[in-house]
Amino acid sequence: MLALPATAKEKPQVPAELAPTHGYVYVAFPKGGGEAITVAPVAGGKDVVIDTPAAATSLPAAHAFAKWLPAGRYKIKLWGVLKWPITPAFGPPDKPASDWPDGLEFDVQAGRVTDLGDLMPVNVGGYQFVVVPVPHPEHAGSLAEAIKPIAAVLKDSTPVPYTMTSVSGAITIQQQSTGLGLIADLLLAHDRKVNKPSTQDALIAAKDPKEFLRLLRGITPPLQDEPARLDDGTLYFPADLGQLRKRTPDGQWSSLGMDTLRQILAVEYANGRLVAGSDDGHLRASRDGGATWAELKALGRLESIIDIDHADGTWIVTSTEKFEDSKAPRGNGLVAAARGTPSVRLRVYTGRSDDLADLALSKEFVLAPKDQAGWLGARGQLAGGRYYVLAGTALQRLDLASGQWKTITPGARISSHRIDPTTGVVSALWSQGAFSKVHISSDHGDTWTQIGRPPYIIHDVQMDSADRGWASRWNMNAFSGVWETYTFVPAKNDWDKSGEAPFNCRLMRIAPDLPVLCFAPDASILGLHDGKWEAEFSAL
Repeated sequence: MLALPATAKEKPQVPAELAPTHGYVYVAFPKGGGEAITVAPVAGGKDVVIDTPAAATSLPAAHAFAKWLPAGRYKIKLWGVLKWPITPAFGPPDKPASDWPDGLEFDVQAGRVTDLGDLMPVNVGGYQFVVVPVPHPEHAGSLAEAIKPIAAVLKDSTPVPYTMTSVSGAITIQQQSTGLGLIADLLLAHDRKVNKPSTQDALIAAKDPKEFLRLLRGITPPLQDEPARLDDGTLYFPADLGQLRKRTPDGQWSSLGMDTLRQILAVEYANGRLVAGSDDGHLRASRDGGATWAELKALGRLESIIDIDHADGTWIVTSTEKFEDSKAPRGNGLVAAARGTPSVRLRVYTGRSDDLADLALSKEFVLAPKDQAGWLGARGQLAGGRYYVLAGTALQRLDLASGQWKTITPGARISSHRIDPTTGVVSALWSQGAFSKVHISSDHGDTWTQIGRPPYIIHDVQMDSADRGWASRWNMNAFSGVWETYTFVPAKNDWDKSGEAPFNCRLMRIAPDLPVLCFAPDASILGLHDGKWEAEFSAL
């Protein structure tokens, strides 16, 4: 039998014992994307992995890490952890580490803190990413929170001077083993070479962090398919790094935003204002088309605002908040995939004040991991005086006039829903391979009719009326796939393929009267015009 190497369990670090000879090294990934970094003593010695979560509650869980290291000079060696190179026959394959080309050095002093700063990894195409220092007032309190538990043993709470002032060199994303053997890995390597995404040369060339962020903000893709829509047809899509992507009716794109690095996940237009919600619970408004912004209200800092709607004088704001619930049932079968998945609090607020000062909780749904199996994410939609939101796999409806909530899920559960604002037809999708189902309702979800489903893997179904619909699905091959679109054919109660998206281009359909959009890996945007894909925005 193959002898497997044993991994010794790391001894817990005791600050009082280590402070006389060690320093505390802290690093944060406020935008996520970082699990650990590996550092090495400049004078030679064993590599050390900084992967212990730090108590920085102002950041999302596991976005800040720290470790006590012997005093001395170190250099950053790897992004990630260099793991055993042989993939075991059981369990998931190891994720390879990536060499840090710059070899940045820093000092560690006994009884003091070394702050490596706030770092953001950015994929620049070509199987490469760069690391960008992103100091911002939003993150100012995270280090102070992290060192509170060890403050009593520190000689000096002032951080050891260290500043990463430049964007890192390009770091290669290593190919991950499939765990299926040499032949499968070689096939994957060939596919990786043939389908290599284009490289953003301008981003790689930009070494100044401010210039890099300026370029990046101009190409960050939309995050939601429910934009704010002005009377003239102009659309504002929420995006990352505090941005809105603006699309004019003739297909011209531009960017505007606010002073935050957070994701903007929802935006609404009403009464001459844009109102935007971010993933840290802030609601901001602009009366000048996004040139300037003022804060209206702040919900909990761990609440991600995922939807904002307004109609007939009523504001609706929906948020989600992840949390660990040790008592949440985990289930089995399909639900086994949800093990380790955080529970979610989904909150719906309503109010009538124009400044949103009177927002009050209308309903809170607590979603255990078992409630999230098959769920494609929370989505809220307002139509005909009713608000629909998918809380886990259960579709909920709020009647604005009465304030009453009702569960209207067809069958046992669904993965996603859509409502056509013109016809009021509601479509509900349960996306589970051969067990997938599509239901439609023409009476606000009171009664449902099951119709034929597109081929799986189904991503989106939008019924514009009882006999007209659009769908998208991922046609998966051995190591890649293609996005396909389908049209509903009522005479057959089935779906016909209507087209394909360009390679690796993510589809988005906003409404029947607008072009289907497609977001390429290089951040370019294509629109489907008269059956042909045309470039609306080029990021190259």
